[in-house]
Amino acid sequence: MIRQSALAVGLMLAALVPASAETPEQRQACTDAAFQFCQQYVPDRDRVFACLIQNKDVIPPLCREALAPFLPPDPAPPPKQASKPTKSKPKTAAKTAPKPNSKKVATPLNLNPKAR
Repeated sequence: MIRQSALAVGLMLAALVPASAETPEQRQACTDAAFQFCQQYVPDRDRVFACLIQNKDVIPPLCREALAPFLPPDPAPPPKQASKPTKSKPKTAAKTAPKPNSKKVATPLNLNPKAR
């Protein structure tokens, strides 16, 4: 049973990747990865392939090389925003002068937060 499954996965992977771009080592790496990460989908070729693509970050590098033409491109990192140096203004006392056309009466600044 295991031998038949291994043969099915090997044939499946051989059909997925063009023979000219695949080495026997890559084929073996993908077969091993299929049994390690995607065994529940064997012998369904399409589901095993989709599973390998989903697990592209954990499959062996040789298998990733063989599947590279079929892998979606990695998303581009978000553009870095140029950090502008912020000009920190020294903290000053609140303005006590009334605004023009304001009917509020200016009061002195209260620096004691408990006394209100």
